[in-house]
Amino acid sequence: MAATPTVGVIGMRALQRDLAKLTDDTGLLYKALRQAGLTAAEPVAAVTRSTLPQSDRRGAIPGRLAGDVRVTASRSGAAVRMGRSSIRYAGWVEFGGTRRTPHVSTREFRPRGRYLFPAALQMAPEAARLYAAATEKAVSDFPWTNTGSSVHD
Repeated sequence: MAATPTVGVIGMRALQRDLAKLTDDTGLLYKALRQAGLTAAEPVAAVTRSTLPQSDRRGAIPGRLAGDVRVTASRSGAAVRMGRSSIRYAGWVEFGGTRRTPHVSTREFRPRGRYLFPAALQMAPEAARLYAAATEKAVSDFPWTNTGSSVHD
């Protein structure tokens, strides 16, 4: 009768420890994903800033909305935002509709947006490429600890 083969996986425990470190809430992977998201979202913000109109209305600050376009980090990525409580008209500029403050005005409603959303669609392939490259680099640069040849490592 033939002997039963024995299989041993070299470095399994080291791999498990490394993966736990890599995916810990404060681990290198989340830091890398956060930075990758910022890197990938910045071109979208730049295109949005360049396409936003500047107000020529008397008393308005030209470029105020474009100056408010910003990239914010999240746990594993980023977002491009514009508008805040002091710039309430950002949604109206992007999507249109009817607003009542500071005066009643109507603009054609566009559910797909005018500036930010089209810029995101246009830049999506480049953003995906930047994000993928940054995450790939983070995983390849991780200090993996499996250097031994012991089955029990």
